[in-house]
Formats: sequence, structure tokens, C-alpha cells
Amino acid sequence: MSATAGLAGELTALVLATEGVQEVYPAGPGLEALVRVSRSGGSGRVLATICVLDEHPVPATLRLVSRALAERLAAEPEEFEVTVKASRIQ
Repeated sequence: MSATAGLAGELTALVLATEGVQEVYPAGPGLEALVRVSRSGGSGRVLATICVLDEHPVPATLRLVSRALAERLAAEPEEFEVTVKASRIQ
């Protein structure tokens, strides 16, 4: 497993453990981790699409997830751009 794949798995677990998150949707077809991590030229990007529990406000949950990801990524040597989206798939 590559370092990027390991980080994606770790971030997926972190997102799922965040209060208000019901589910993390796949980052793309054929990807094992649900959170997408890409690295290039000393920087990186993280993308997560989540489903929020009905009893939790979406904006507050998005902030909690973004903050948790940013705090974890502060330990990485690269700077990361973090994008978290909420979506309802029925």
C-alpha cells in the first residue's frame, strides 16, 4: 500500500468518526478509499463527499470534518487543499 493510499484510508476513518457523518461516498470509480488524496509538486488535495445525519446541521458538520482533516494533515510535509461536500444520494 502506498503512503497516499494509507493516508486516504486513515482520513476516511477520521471522517467516518466525526460527529454527524452518516456515510462517506466513494471518491471515484475503482478507488478503495472513500476520501480522495492526491499529491503533486509538494502540495496535495483532499476531497471527501459525505452524508450528514438528519438531526445534525449540514454546515456545522462540514466545518467539523474540514477541521478534523486540516488538523491531521498539519503533520504532513505538504500543504493540502481540503474540500468537503455534502450530498444526498437516494
